[in-house]
Amino acid sequence: MEKWARKITENGIDYVLDKTTETYLPQLEIDNSITLGRYGRMRRDYLKKYNKPLYNSLSLACTLYEHCAEIEQTAIRYRELIIKGMAEAGGLTEEMKNTDMLRWVGLMNNYRACAEEFILNELIYDG
Repeated sequence: MEKWARKITENGIDYVLDKTTETYLPQLEIDNSITLGRYGRMRRDYLKKYNKPLYNSLSLACTLYEHCAEIEQTAIRYRELIIKGMAEAGGLTEEMKNTDMLRWVGLMNNYRACAEEFILNELIYDG
C-alpha cells in the first residue's frame, strides 16, 4: 500500500500528489477552448517570469488564460487603430500604394513598429 494517496479532496478542491516533491497540488481546470495568440503568450510569459504574484493569483483563480486572451484581443484592436490613425495622419492612401509602393511599404512598416512598441509597453509589460 502506498504511503500517499494519489488524489484527495479538501474544502471542495481536488489535490493531486506530485511524486517528485511529495506534496499535493491543486488540480486546476483550464478552459482549453481559449487559444492564445502572440500577445497573449507574451503576456503570460512576462507574468510568469517577472510578476509571479499576479501570475499565481490568476492561475489559482483559473483566470490566467482569460486575462491573456483579453490582452490579446485588446492588443490587436489597438494595433489596427494605431496603424489606421497614423496612416490617415500621414496621408497614406491606396493611390500611393499603386504609385509609390516603396514609400508606402516603408511608412506602413514604421507605423506597425510604432504600434508594436506601444502595445508592448502599455499592455504586455505594464508591470
